[in-house]
Formats: sequence, structure tokens, C-alpha cells
Amino acid sequence: MGCAGGVWGAEGLTSLPLDLAYTVRVDRPTTHLVDIDIVANRVEAPSLKFVMPAWGPGRYAIYDFAKNVQEFSAEEADHRPLPWSKLDKQTWRVDAHRGASVHVHYRVFANDLTGSFSQVDSLHANLNGPSVFMYVDGHKPDPITLQIEAPADWKVISGFSASPTERTLRARSYDHLVDTPLEISSDCSVDQFQEQGKSIEVAVHTYNDDDNNRSDLLSGLKKLVHAEMAGMPPPDWERYLFILHFVPDLSMGDGMEHLNSTQIIIQGSVRESTQEALETAAHEFFHLWNVKRLRPSALGPFDYTRENYSRSLWFAEGLTTYYGYLFLLQSGLWTREQFLTHLANEIYTLEREPGNKLMSAESSSFNAWFFDRSPQMQETNFANTTISYYNKGAILGMLLDLETRSRTQGRKTLLDVLRLMYHRFYEASATSYYGPGRGFEERDVVEALNSVTGSDFGPFFEHYISGTDPLPYNETLALAGLQLVVGAAPNAPPTLGVGIEPASSGARIKTILPGGAADRAGLSRDDLLIDIDDQSLATGDLATRLRPYPVGAKVPINVERHGRRERITVTLDPPVPTQYSIVPLPSATSEEVAIREAWLAVH
Repeated sequence: MGCAGGVWGAEGLTSLPLDLAYTVRVDRPTTHLVDIDIVANRVEAPSLKFVMPAWGPGRYAIYDFAKNVQEFSAEEADHRPLPWSKLDKQTWRVDAHRGASVHVHYRVFANDLTGSFSQVDSLHANLNGPSVFMYVDGHKPDPITLQIEAPADWKVISGFSASPTERTLRARSYDHLVDTPLEISSDCSVDQFQEQGKSIEVAVHTYNDDDNNRSDLLSGLKKLVHAEMAGMPPPDWERYLFILHFVPDLSMGDGMEHLNSTQIIIQGSVRESTQEALETAAHEFFHLWNVKRLRPSALGPFDYTRENYSRSLWFAEGLTTYYGYLFLLQSGLWTREQFLTHLANEIYTLEREPGNKLMSAESSSFNAWFFDRSPQMQETNFANTTISYYNKGAILGMLLDLETRSRTQGRKTLLDVLRLMYHRFYEASATSYYGPGRGFEERDVVEALNSVTGSDFGPFFEHYISGTDPLPYNETLALAGLQLVVGAAPNAPPTLGVGIEPASSGARIKTILPGGAADRAGLSRDDLLIDIDDQSLATGDLATRLRPYPVGAKVPINVERHGRRERITVTLDPPVPTQYSIVPLPSATSEEVAIREAWLAVH
């Protein structure tokens, strides 16, 4: 809708669209530098602001990508320099002339292969948009042409184009530009298959010479894609791209969802790590529907300069984890036992977190910006005060699914709730420059559950999602003729209630369980445990030293704190339950068994 010579967009009244052309140039990859040029034509304003994002969607942490920007410059079309100034940590203002062109150049240092950062080296350039591309303030909705300049034998692989030889790409907006990662490489295979008339491409970048056999990987992806596309509404995309990296010397893997692609980064090789890659792919592919289209209100369009808070990441990420598990089962890639074991392990993980008593699923979502792979310069107490919205959200997905099935006598599942929300908030909602759909709020999830089941989920949300009440595992599992069995491992030792790391002269305490044996005795984080009742912890591990003692025994421990030694007596607690399993309930009714069989069926 036009107004006063401008254009109304999601960001408010903006000036007329710019003609924007971006160029990526990789000419000395061993420097880990990528050159970026941005040309803005038809400039009407007296100045333009070029902004580097502080974060990238999908990872809820402020990274300040501008840290790696260097050698910024600005000039006119005739190469005359333009005045510019840096306004804050991520914004450069360039003076301009009406009707003129502004040409900005800068370089980005990139040497991190993750779903958030970028890497340029002698073998490839892997670019995640927010970490390399600035945007022109007020012009995120404007279309962008992207030119790639890289070694002649390097392919350009992205969700923008089906041809790896194409080097001129087009994005409908800045948001789409940075939501489409680029893998530019000479050593990357590309395979393809079809599902429901859509093209699915699989690009594999590997450092292993014996990784030519991708048959198991492709077979597994075909099964996953088939199962998930059969379960969800028909896609509104023509092609989807998996970009998989297999790296032998990687310290931590990763996965990141995008509008019509994903990047999955795995430690190891194709031969060794196909199963892990498929398990990650199950999660990331489901994000096509849950997050990239059906999304919480804060997740698009984005403010890239600051945190975008949401209380619904437990739904966006946790339910995606749950459905990744369920589709691994339904596709036949997992057995029932594997599926139930993974869910039991999720419960074990949550129950061993002290923060489970303090932090709700909504609070974990809202405060993700503190701890979602966020760099910490000060010591925190997160180990005792936080939980993962991935973890608790996956368990809530299981509980909500079983509740939905039970309350509808097996006629509906949680997937019906997601389909309803997908229709309400994506398919049937207005279109903006960002694309179809609008974001949902927490109350909309409750309303959808109530609508599908004809019952009231308000108390469930109040107690278990907004609140921190203990989750009703056995009460809900019994609806499907199942039960949770919890116990300690045979011959498990009593516990101090500490997390430790080895040290040359003992074991150093890294975490203390609030209310546990060590906490009650006055032990502290960073204390160095020298011995247990004069039995050295330098020559024997903590479990071995504690095993001879009964629960409740009072055991003296020599402790070094700030260079001084003292002897502290600790009263030992019972062994920590570590064996969690979900098993059939002998007293299950036929109705409960029917729900269980439908839930665990391979489709």
C-alpha cells in the first residue's frame, strides 16, 4: 500500500526500494577472509546505514558478527570516496547523494564451521548469511542480486539454485538472503531424489577419502523425507537442500534449519556417522513446518540488532525434537525400543537437572539468550538454575501427544494440532514481504489443543509449561499402557552430589547439587578433593573410592581450597538413579494398548 511516496512494509514506512547488488569474492581462501561488496542504486536518502546482525535466527545468542568485519570503505560509482562513520558496534552510516549509487566494501574473517558462523579455507567457503552480509537499514524487504566470485572449479551449492554452475543468484529480500546458506567448494558431491513431485538434493562435503559410498545416507534420507511429508501439509516449496559436512577433527556437531535447506555438521565420516546425520536430519527437516513456517510471533520478520524473545521455543524446538524421534520410528530407521529409550533418556536428562525445580519450559525459552551456545565471560550458576527447552519440550511433546490421543479415544494426535495451527497461522494468514503467515502466541497453542480435543488444556499449561510442577510421567504413559521404571545401576556407589573433573592431585568440583551431601557439608565449587578417607583421588576415581561405604556413612575428605587444606566430613547420599526405561504396563486395558500400538506403529 503506497503512502506519501513511500512503501509500507513490515518495518513501517520506508523509502522507495533500492536496487541492491551483493558480491561475494573468495580469492585468497587460505587467509580465511571473504570480500563483500554491496552496491545500492537509486539512493534517495542523504545517507544509508549498513548494519551487521548481532545474531542469526535458529541460534538464540548474541554473537556480534561485526567483530570480524574489517577494512570497511564506501565510494560512489566513479570510485570517489564517500564519507562514513561507525555509529555503534554494528552500524556504519554512509553519506550519499540523491539519485546516486553507493558502493560499500568490507572483509569478514571466517574460520568456524557451525550452523551460525562461516568458514573460508583452502577447500571451501561455507557462508551463513547473518555472519557475512550487512543489510541496508529500512531496506530489508528489497530484492537482492547476489554474485559469487570464487575459484573457477568451485561449485556454488545453495537453496537459491538447482545448478552448481550458476553464480548469479537472486533473493526476494534480505531475510531470504541470510536464510539460505552457501557451500562453495570443489569437493562436494550432490545427489538428488524426488518425493511428492518435489526435488530433494543432498550435498555432502567431507574430508575423508573413503566417503564415496553414500547409499545408506541417501536411503535413510528418502525414508525420513517420505514419512515427514506424508504426515504434514503439502509443501509450498519446489526443492529442498540438505548440506551435510563430515569433519574428522570437529569438536562439536551442529544442525541449523533454513527456509528450504539445512546445514548439518557431523564429527566423523559418512562411513562412521551416517546414523547420527540421519537423526539430526529428522529434526532439521521437520523445522520446514515447525519454525520456518508455523512460528512463534518473535521468529520472523526479525530484528537482527537485538534479542528476539519468545516463550515458545519449547514448542518450536522441543516438539521438533519429539517429532524427529517419532518420524525416525515411523520411517523404520528406529525400532520401538530405540524410540522409547531415547524418550526415557530425555526424562533422565531433565530429572538430573537441579534447574528443573526452578525454571519452567516457558522461562527456559525466554531466557535462551543467556545460555544457547552463548559465550560466557563470567562464571554462572546455570548448571543449577537452567534447563534445556529442547529437552523439556521433547518430553512435553510426548505427554501432549499421549494426552491428545487419549482424550479423543485415538481419533486425533498432536500432529492434528500442529496441522490446525499450520493452517491458521501460515496457510490462512496474510502475506507480508517476509512471506505467508503470522506468528502465534502461547495462548494459541492452548486454543488449538482445546479445539482438537474438545477438552481444556489450560491446567496442563499452568502446571507443566508455565509452571515447574513435577511432570506426570506415569500418569500420562499409563494412557498408552506404559510406565516409567527408574533405578540405580547395580553396585552403584553412594553419592556426594557433585560434578567433578580430574586434576593432577585429585578431583576438582565443577558443580554442586543443591541440598546434596557435599552442599550440606559445606563443600564448594572449585574445591580440590584430595582423598576420600585418606584414599587418594589422584590414583583412584571418585566412584571407586565411595563404593565400599554404605548410604549414610560419614566420610572424611581432605579438601584444598585457595591453597589451604582442611578436612570435611560428608554424610553420603543414596546412589543417583541412572537407569530409566519405558516399558509396557502389565495392567493396561485394551483401550490403552490400542493407543500404544497406534503411537508406536511403523507407517
